[in-house]
Amino acid sequence: MKNIIFRKVRILNAVVSIVISSVLLLGCSGNTPTKKLPTPGPDDGSQMKSPFRLNYAGYLPLQEKLVVFITEENSPIKWELKNYKGRTVAKGVSEKRRVNDHASGDTFFLLDFSDFTRLGEGYYLSVNGQNSSPFDISDNPYGDLKYEFFDFFKDHRRTGDVFNRYVDNWTDHSVSFSFVADAGDQGYYTVNAAEAQWQLISILEAYPEFNEYFYSHSKQMAKVYDELVFMSDPLDKVIFPGQTLAVAKLHTNSNTTYALCPGADGNSGSCVSKPETKATYAVARTLAAMARLHQRYGSEQISKTDFLYAKKTLKNAEQTPYVCLTWEGFGGEGGYYPNNDNWSLWRNPRTHRDPCASGPAADPKDNNINDDHYAALVEVYLAAIKLGFADDAKDLKQKIENHPHHLRIDQFYWGAISTEATLSLLTHRPEGMDLSQAERNVFSYADKVLAYQDVGYPGVTFDTKSNEWDSNDEDDKDNNFRWGSNRMQLNDARILMVAAKIKYDSGQFKEAAKYTNGVLRVMDQMSGTNAVALAMYTAGTYPKIEHAVKRTHDKLVPDAESGKLVVGPNNWTNSRDKAMPAFGSQPGMKSFVLKGTGWASREIYIDGNASLTAVAYFATEIAPKYLESSVK
Repeated sequence: MKNIIFRKVRILNAVVSIVISSVLLLGCSGNTPTKKLPTPGPDDGSQMKSPFRLNYAGYLPLQEKLVVFITEENSPIKWELKNYKGRTVAKGVSEKRRVNDHASGDTFFLLDFSDFTRLGEGYYLSVNGQNSSPFDISDNPYGDLKYEFFDFFKDHRRTGDVFNRYVDNWTDHSVSFSFVADAGDQGYYTVNAAEAQWQLISILEAYPEFNEYFYSHSKQMAKVYDELVFMSDPLDKVIFPGQTLAVAKLHTNSNTTYALCPGADGNSGSCVSKPETKATYAVARTLAAMARLHQRYGSEQISKTDFLYAKKTLKNAEQTPYVCLTWEGFGGEGGYYPNNDNWSLWRNPRTHRDPCASGPAADPKDNNINDDHYAALVEVYLAAIKLGFADDAKDLKQKIENHPHHLRIDQFYWGAISTEATLSLLTHRPEGMDLSQAERNVFSYADKVLAYQDVGYPGVTFDTKSNEWDSNDEDDKDNNFRWGSNRMQLNDARILMVAAKIKYDSGQFKEAAKYTNGVLRVMDQMSGTNAVALAMYTAGTYPKIEHAVKRTHDKLVPDAESGKLVVGPNNWTNSRDKAMPAFGSQPGMKSFVLKGTGWASREIYIDGNASLTAVAYFATEIAPKYLESSVK
């Protein structure tokens, strides 16, 4: 009974807050002072002098609201929550203390003001006379910034690039297409682009209203389907005439790019890699998924054309002898690691090893393309069902159910994508395929993520003491914050989103809220609740995000453009990035460039922004409904 009363009080508070806010907006209190927006603060490390780590954008009224307060004090901490007038609106005592957090090295208390649900701007926390940056409690804490995350793709479009320089001059073919620049080096990576497209396709197929979400905000923004069509332009062009496998990497002919090409006309300029198996599976799975979208948003003819090409490409990859590129064949390191596992790049002293080896701890029966094969099978299978190719669907179903990666759920990114295929199955739920184990795997992994979030900083989604990535190269130094660590945690949030949806759809609203709060903790971390006290994206036109990234490794779009996510803390590789802290000198969560534009942690990336776009959409448009259902 006590819990029922408490839940009713929370939702009543939220309703009352909305009414009060509405009255103020209508001008019924003409003498109410206007809250001043904060002046954007520095991005140079000085923001870490504050003992507070919080989401600078703010919090939904019904979400769990946790702020980190760094202190060596070991007595319970008294805190006050104040409004922009300086009046105390809530207070409490925190006993949740974490000592010498492995990921950050910080000792801190967690300040939990989840029970306070009143909407308002300019709140701040106060502890012993020390005040945090201001933040909002809002039904829309990210405001228009959430649209900027998607606008990243339009901003980074390239057209008219001609690719005709090749590793070891392996071909004289010349190709041109439109694409979205992958990262700071402005190239096109077939596997990475496929990952980004899956992120957008997946959220679109789960929530169809996502298609016009950005376009309805501004006709200057693309519909999601139209952006995906633009992103698909290279997919039927990266298998060159006379070849059966797809090219893995295409760099612009600009010598200002950072991934160099040994052996291209004797120069060290940017170039095109040799073909490989992994990239070929990426083409098959992406075009198959696009075939499904074409049927709904495009034309039947385009849908069939893409499906048949995807089917042919899948067959090419299965029947052509396996090709795994070395870094020389790839055309340098850019985009090359960790496409397989961490075995291929020895951290200290920094050198290369065979990228096609599994490593001593790996299953010798597994390899670097089993996940890609499984994902391609699944996406082509789902397209075959949707387009009515029954015989193909029957054959593919048998292969899928006998595949060693079937229904797998674990940490995923563009080098390990089996989870994406399983999530696609859970979205479409094909008739006759038992997915009960897939659901159990989702909840098992999601529960592990929630447990990790209760160890250190509340947004960290993985075991920061894990030996999963050890390869006998100074593994005593934390190697779990790898290149793209922000994306890794956003992808974990994608799994939490699926867990929340399954629970919500089955009427288990409290469970849905539990997983939803896990998603929101990740967004909190991306927005400032982290060890460097910095929102991990540019937000120059949104001054309420007081401390946000102001410098990125991006030569195409200026940093004044909001919404660009950086790769994040990176202690996995000895990067030779002179702007980075010395290798092993900082805990993983603080292995981040504080000054300069070092690529090892400040590079922008297509797949990371795609994941952020999906998670931000859930956090702003889906999460409020899931949270509200749990308190009714």
